[in-house]
Parts: sequence; structure tokens; C-alpha cells
Amino acid sequence: MRGRGRGRGRGGRGRGGRGRGSSRGRGGRNTGSQSKPREETTTTPKELNIETDVTSYFVGNVSADQHYEGQQQNRDRYAAAMAVLQNNGVDIVQNARIRALAAAWARHDYELADAFLQNKDNFGLLEVLKAVTLLDSGRQIRVLEKKMKRLQTSAGKVKPTTIGKLKSDIDNLNKHKPLHGTASGAICKHVRSWVKHFTKEELEFYALHFPKDPWTKLADICHFHPKQDFPALDWFLEYCYGGPAPEGSMVQRCCNVTAENVNSLIQEFPIPYTHVKSHLTALTNESKGRIASYERKLDTVIWWYDELKCTEVDEVITRRVQAGEEITLPNGKLLERLLAIKMYREGLQQNSYGYGENGKERKTDETKAPFFKELLPLGQKKMDAISLSLESPIVVIGDASGSMQVAIRTSSIIAGLLTAICQAQLVFFNTENIVPPYVPKNIEEVLNLAVEMQAGGGTTPAASLWPFYEKKEVVKTFIIVTDEEENGQSHGDNFHGLYQKYHDEVYPAKLVFVSFFHNQNSRGDMVPKLEANGHKPMRFIFDFARPDLTKLDKMFGMLVSGTTNFDDEIRQVQLDMKSGRLAKVFEKMEI
Repeated sequence: MRGRGRGRGRGGRGRGGRGRGSSRGRGGRNTGSQSKPREETTTTPKELNIETDVTSYFVGNVSADQHYEGQQQNRDRYAAAMAVLQNNGVDIVQNARIRALAAAWARHDYELADAFLQNKDNFGLLEVLKAVTLLDSGRQIRVLEKKMKRLQTSAGKVKPTTIGKLKSDIDNLNKHKPLHGTASGAICKHVRSWVKHFTKEELEFYALHFPKDPWTKLADICHFHPKQDFPALDWFLEYCYGGPAPEGSMVQRCCNVTAENVNSLIQEFPIPYTHVKSHLTALTNESKGRIASYERKLDTVIWWYDELKCTEVDEVITRRVQAGEEITLPNGKLLERLLAIKMYREGLQQNSYGYGENGKERKTDETKAPFFKELLPLGQKKMDAISLSLESPIVVIGDASGSMQVAIRTSSIIAGLLTAICQAQLVFFNTENIVPPYVPKNIEEVLNLAVEMQAGGGTTPAASLWPFYEKKEVVKTFIIVTDEEENGQSHGDNFHGLYQKYHDEVYPAKLVFVSFFHNQNSRGDMVPKLEANGHKPMRFIFDFARPDLTKLDKMFGMLVSGTTNFDDEIRQVQLDMKSGRLAKVFEKMEI
């Protein structure tokens, strides 16, 4: 007999619920995907061609029907392009993941759907629920139409707002309803098979951290069996419907963590740090050390080192590194973490704006984070392994004006990563163009330059563009790292005016902005002026106070997708797929 889902029928599934935590570094669990901070994307063409516009399927707002047609036209190229983009660090937008999975199911292409689901970071509970719900929208519409008709013909008085709400729900479902596919029994069977692969640890993580309604909504559609479909934790589904967790289980004991019991619970259970970090001030060093020892991925400990740092944690990290554990953080994030640890060892303020640091003597305290030197070879190994086909030359222009120390650090990291894979130059600007003493070529030089260069002065980004215009030097891509504020001209031009001259007289270089804003809804100043002149710069927006440098890998991947070598990579993956390795293509991806 089926579980709770069967008794509820298949009506009223509604919306898909909230996002799920990613295992990428922080949580250390493969429990699904999490939406990322926003970055601006261009408007997707109304008509797409899988041969010429394949990237647009995964970075724009493309309908479910377009995804279906793309897979129908050239399924192998579609799948290979997604795999190559992800392997190059590009985050496939969430609506694309949902619609790609729904399209594969609608086409009864369970091999492709299985390949997607191999990648738990990008295809987690939320994506599965929303894909199934999308295919189930036709049935949902019929249910709501019957309900509205019944209310309209009933003898009792019905509030206009009730009818209005039903009409609105029906209109919204019709707007997104795909032309192909339904939540058939075969698809529900496929979902039940997917659910069976969740481990005890993953289900406990869901039970502790996330709302239960996405699971009950999925169960209502797919009719999960509470025990057969959840063999790793046979009480999980009943728990989602409001039942109790077994007495003495981690979920039962840890559902109410307080400052008073957090340390004793950590000694008893391997509770993920994300579940107890709200009680950070109550954690003892002994508890921090235990967390560092049982977190499944060393990435998690490095990510949260600013909060966990103590002698006990240092000892655990040292042991784990010496035991040969790998660090799989994205390259940009790893360099940001190493830089933060270096500054901690040298007594530098991470939120420093640059003023007053110039004359400060740098002295390393070797007792702080003593594992740091052992991390450097691991970081260098990752830098050396970067393999992206970017068109050179590339110039990184960093904002060194007052209060932009964050841009100096980020520019140094970008330049260091780029010089590992292609020819790149690095310049800075305040009121004038500044050529740094060297372009960093290894991880130590990247970190040293990031703390040696200091911010100060006015803001004239055109000053760094002028030398390339004056010498008529061809640059394929300019990457500008700035807050987009501009209060000075170079030889009579602001940046947008001088770039227009460079574009017309020298070379139509690609522009990429790494923009730091205090308000994430800011439109900025420099990009709108360039857009007004007909240019289409790529822009990646970072929070000024807490920049998420995991997005640097996505930036590099997006740059790659515009090169001729991108198609070569797609063709190679297509060959791998023809050899019967479709699932492996997605399973092995470095995300």
C-alpha cells in the first residue's frame, strides 16, 4: 500500500517551494541546488537555433517548448553544450535546468533525464519538483476549472475574490503549460527510482534544514511509498507529513538546538556546521575542532574558517591536508579564501579601504593558520590545471581609487587566473593609469600583489584605456573591475567616449564588467552609458561588502562560450556520448 501521497489524490499541487542548499563548499552535502546571486543576462532571442545559439538555452530565459524543440533537433549537441558550459564553470540558470529536465521527460528520454540527475548539485529536489509540476500543469488546470465551475453553479454566494484567485491561478498555469508531456505514471516511476538513491545522511540533512512541503507536494503527485521509496530512512516521508522522528535519532535530538545544548549535541552527533552556526558564539574550541574533523569536505572548513578559526581547527586542517585530502572549491573562491587567511596571518584588516595601510609593516604570525603554507601547493595545482580556451590578448583594468581595495584584490585574483591560461595584462587606475610592478604568474605572486597594491585617489577609468588607444594596440577583451563610479576624464573623454573611439579606430573589443555595488539593484553608471551607445558589455555584479568570488569561474566560462574552441569542446563531448558514456559526462563534471 502506498503512503500518505495516495490518500490525498493528485490535486492542488501549486508552487514548488523554496530553494535547497548546495553542497558546493559550504554545506558539505549533496542535497540539491541553490539559486545563485543574480547576474545580468541579455534578452534571449525569440527564435533559437540549436546549431548557432546553443548557449542561449542555458543562460537566458527560454521556454519549456523551446527546450523541447532544441532536444528534438539535436539532442546530443544540446546535452554536450550543457556539459561543457558546466565544466567550464558556467552556472546553468535554474529555469533552464527545470525545463531541460521536463523536456527530457516529455520526450520519454529517460537516459538523458538520468544523466541530468547524476549531477545532484544542479538537479536536486527543487528542480525535480518544479519539472514534474510543470508537466502536471494540464491536470492542475482541469482540477481548478472544475472547482471554479462548481462554485459558480452552487446555490451559495461565492466571494468575487475567490473566483478571481482561481482565474489568476488558471491563467498562470496556462502561461507556463508546455505543449508536450504530462506527469505520467512512467515519469512518476522514474522519480520514485531517483528518490530511492538518497542516503540516510542526505535525508537527515533535509529533515533538519529545510521545509517539508516540497517533499509532500512531490509525494502527492508521484505517490511515494513511505518505506519502499525511502529505504535509507523509512520514517522520513511520515515525518514530512507531520509525524515524529524516532526517539533518540539525530533529527529528533537536534531539531531544537540551543546555546545551552549545542556543544553536547556536537559531541554526540556529526551535526553540519550550517545547522549550528547561528550559535557560533556559544561554540567551544573543542566543538569547533570536532566540526572540522567530521565535516565531509575540507572545502566546508576552509569556507567557514573566519568563523571557526582556533588552534583545534588548525590542527585538524593540517592533519587532513597532510593526509592528502583535495580542495575542490572554485578557483576564484579558493584564492579569495587563501588571501583572507594570508591577511589574517599578517594582521591586515579584510574590510580595509586601503587608507593608512601603505606604511604598515607586514609581519607574518606563524602561529596563526600554520597550515597556510601547505595549502599553497594545492592552490597552485588547481591554477596549473585550468584549461580554458580564451582569445588573447586580455587586459584586466582594476579600480585603485579611494575605498576600492576590494577591486584591487579581485583584479589581482582575476589577472592571476588569466595568466595561468592565456596572455593577460594588468593595469590599475585612480586619476592616472598605474602599471603594477609585475603581473602575477603564480599563486604567491597573486596574493602578494593583492595586499601590496593600495587604493587611493580619484576615479578615472579612461586613464587605463588611453594607452591602448594611443598605441592602437589590439586587445580582444577588457575586464574592468570597478564600482562604476567615474569622476574624471582622460584626454577629454570619459570611459564610454574613449571606448567608442577605440572600438571604431582600433578593435571592437569585448567588454566585461566585474561591478561592485552596495545595493545589488543598482544599475551602475558606466555600463548604461555604454549601452546607450549601442554596446552590450557583459556584467557580473558582486556585493561590495561580501563579494562571492565563486562567480569568477562562471565569468571565465561565459568568455569561453564565445570562442571558436567552444564548438570543438562540444564536438568532443558528443563523441564521448556516442561511445555510450552520456551519464559519465555529467557524473564526472567538476562543479
